[in-house]
Amino acid sequence: MGESRVLMRRSKIAIIGLGNRLLADEGAGLHAIELLCEKLRPGQDADLVEAGTPGMNLLHQFDEREKIIFIDAGNCGMKPGEYRRFVPGDVISRKKSPHYSLHEFDLVEFLEFARQMGMTKNIEVVIYCIQAAEMKMSQQLSAVVKKKLPRLVDDVYREIKEGSGLAEE
Repeated sequence: MGESRVLMRRSKIAIIGLGNRLLADEGAGLHAIELLCEKLRPGQDADLVEAGTPGMNLLHQFDEREKIIFIDAGNCGMKPGEYRRFVPGDVISRKKSPHYSLHEFDLVEFLEFARQMGMTKNIEVVIYCIQAAEMKMSQQLSAVVKKKLPRLVDDVYREIKEGSGLAEE
């Protein structure tokens, strides 16, 4: 007799948190995923992914998706704790500027590469960037980012619920 295998079905939506949990606000994307785990049903409403500081291995996240939301901290030219929602075509990478990227992974360049490879065709890609206040060795978010992050999470939650037609429970 052959073995039966149960394969998990991939959600059409992925929410991907980026960052480094050991560098204060750099880990905001990962903290956002934790907050979303309390609001969404992982695997049903969306796949919630703590990607950390990934490389090209993140490309597999595009398979079978209709929408991907990235959450990251950065130097976005805003006040600490402020955040912005945008799509890849709204920005260009400023990676050559040493003050823009908070980690070696450049999301904008990565998304352009994925587009050129044809991987983003028919996939809505959204980025939420929150302005970091502190970059130091700490697993704790700065007070201002910790205070503002739940509002960002609420916006992502609303986007998922409204965009997917899921009813409130």
